[in-house]
Amino acid sequence: NADREIAMRRRLPPAVRMYTGDDFNYPELIRGDEQGYSHALLGIFDAIAPAAAAALQALDAGDVTRYMAILAPTVPLSRHIFQAPTYYYKTGVVFLAYLNGHQSHFRMVAGLESARSVVHLAELFVLADKAGLLKDPELATERMRRVLAVAGIV
Repeated sequence: NADREIAMRRRLPPAVRMYTGDDFNYPELIRGDEQGYSHALLGIFDAIAPAAAAALQALDAGDVTRYMAILAPTVPLSRHIFQAPTYYYKTGVVFLAYLNGHQSHFRMVAGLESARSVVHLAELFVLADKAGLLKDPELATERMRRVLAVAGIV
């Protein structure tokens, strides 16, 4: 809950940092307000690393508008990846890594690649594209087609 985090952050002594783990409201919590901000320590930052790096550079340079413009499209993706059952967020992170060519296969220990439905993975693909997180859209599209073909969708 973002409001609870902000309330707790405001109670902390000035020398103590608040690290947010809120994968749903992180842009606002990291941006902060006149009374402070939360430091970033988020599971979603693995999946959105290029956007997160660019956004944090913009924020560091004082360009809050650019910061929000970069991170805002990542929030629907984060909410999708971390939807219940949250334990299976790893499937989304690994799938995005596969789409981006960071690994040659979409396999996980204990078959967890099947923990999310094909519909879930297809929506993840769309949201990643909207967030500008497919570094090679042609490769990602080809890999998405392979996953769909295995599921019997041509």
